[in-house]
Amino acid sequence: MPNNIRTILDKLKIFNLFFLVNISVLLGQNSQENMLYVVDSVPIIEEPKEGFGTLTQEQIDRVETLKDKQHIANLGYPNLDGIIYVFTKKYAQRPDSIKTIPTTNLMIKTNGVWYFKDSQEPYSGRFIDYYLDGSKQGEGTLFNGRLKGKRLMYHLNGNISDEIEYEHGISNGLEQHFSEDGTLIQKGIMKNGKKIGVWEMYHPNGQLKQQSTFDENGNMDGTSVSYYSTGELKGKVTYKNGVYQKNKDTDKVYEAYKQGQNYYKQGEFKYAIKKYSKCIEVKPNWVDGYFARGTAFLNNLEFDKAILDFNKVLEIEPHFTNAYANRAFALIRKYEFQDNRALMKTKEVTVMTSKSAEIPESDLNKICKDIEKAISLGDNNWMVIEALGKYCPE
Repeated sequence: MPNNIRTILDKLKIFNLFFLVNISVLLGQNSQENMLYVVDSVPIIEEPKEGFGTLTQEQIDRVETLKDKQHIANLGYPNLDGIIYVFTKKYAQRPDSIKTIPTTNLMIKTNGVWYFKDSQEPYSGRFIDYYLDGSKQGEGTLFNGRLKGKRLMYHLNGNISDEIEYEHGISNGLEQHFSEDGTLIQKGIMKNGKKIGVWEMYHPNGQLKQQSTFDENGNMDGTSVSYYSTGELKGKVTYKNGVYQKNKDTDKVYEAYKQGQNYYKQGEFKYAIKKYSKCIEVKPNWVDGYFARGTAFLNNLEFDKAILDFNKVLEIEPHFTNAYANRAFALIRKYEFQDNRALMKTKEVTVMTSKSAEIPESDLNKICKDIEKAISLGDNNWMVIEALGKYCPE
């Protein structure tokens, strides 16, 4: 199993998010005490948002505990039993000149303007924000409390995720977004917070995914063209002053697809399949139709048909992330339900039993290959991660 995929599992076993109770256990503190945790000078008042990173014992440089009640009260926390200061190794390695640059985590934003929490004056100057482990999350410059110039955001691995130009707190200029491996995902020009001119999106292999044009008011104008990662044309849609221009064949496909989605949500998979098949009849190379129908087949326990549709999806679009996981689950369920029996069947619902699958090694290899590919493309759904641990041990 690739090391980067195994790392995902290992992280899930440590911490998914930084909870106060987790750090209490980590540091051996009494969880009944009313403690404040300060990580690299930033008080952790609330549970950090998803994507803020994790913090493990190996990433901590040192821990200092303050128990002096008077000192704690003088800091503005009279009701606390103590303050635990956690310093990451990356923080310890920062030059003093960098440590003096503030983070917006110590500021508040009011009406679009950033202030230090104890100041009435908007902040002007450079700022740097960090992930929980001390690695850089983003940086930029504030002038009178508003973003000015280039704002950079980073992935946890250190690569740039976003590069945006600002003026008076509004995006103005080139905007670019990148994947974790540094591949360009999207680029275009912003003017007063609106997209203008030509905007482009890219597949993970660098191929053009979509090209659209926006007028000076930020409305789509002209023909928006989309491509598969193979370079083959996927489709064209035309807009005029932001208004979609009707197309007989395209509208027919989308209407059938919409009806299919409604049936799917209601659990009427057979009717959904008919609508998705109609889409494919009108537009034979439309990958979304095959994926939707394959997923409906999967939920209708028609596993071989589901696999054929997912095969077609990946033949047309090799970077269709969710198709890999769905194909793997179709094969897994095929073995789990091969000797199924109905526990209960009514007009509304049929409840089926399943068993632990005994899967031949050749098919197990296919399953693991698909799951690993899905994860490598960014599919970190809990079911996918769970399947990786269950069917693809080291």
